[in-house]
Amino acid sequence: MFRRINPIPTPLSDSELAQAVPARELQVLQSIGTAVRIATGRTAMVEDAVGRECMVVVDGAFVVERDGTWVADLGPGDFMGEIALLTSQPRNATVTATEDSIVYAYSRREFTSMLRECPAIAARVMATADQRQLAA
Repeated sequence: MFRRINPIPTPLSDSELAQAVPARELQVLQSIGTAVRIATGRTAMVEDAVGRECMVVVDGAFVVERDGTWVADLGPGDFMGEIALLTSQPRNATVTATEDSIVYAYSRREFTSMLRECPAIAARVMATADQRQLAA
């Protein structure tokens, strides 16, 4: 019997994340996450709000601002919202789509499962969170 393989969306498969982690982990990332479309100009996360989910950019682009000042640009393969879930602190930045985008969203429980099942992704998430907290 043949099984249908759901390919990882091309922008994500071309990302730095996809080049650095095993394909199996990308498949877990896709299977656990919920695909969400975010239109240009829509805010995905608001500074000081309670963090209930983490997202990974599949396609599109986002700008990150803290206290109204530019902090970073995000694209395919980048995570956002991980610090709030890891620390149980409010969001430390506002993230807004700068073009029509698609993300995979993960609840706290899904995020924990992803970290447990995907050690290479977990290592990247932790390293990124550490860098972002140092820059804050």
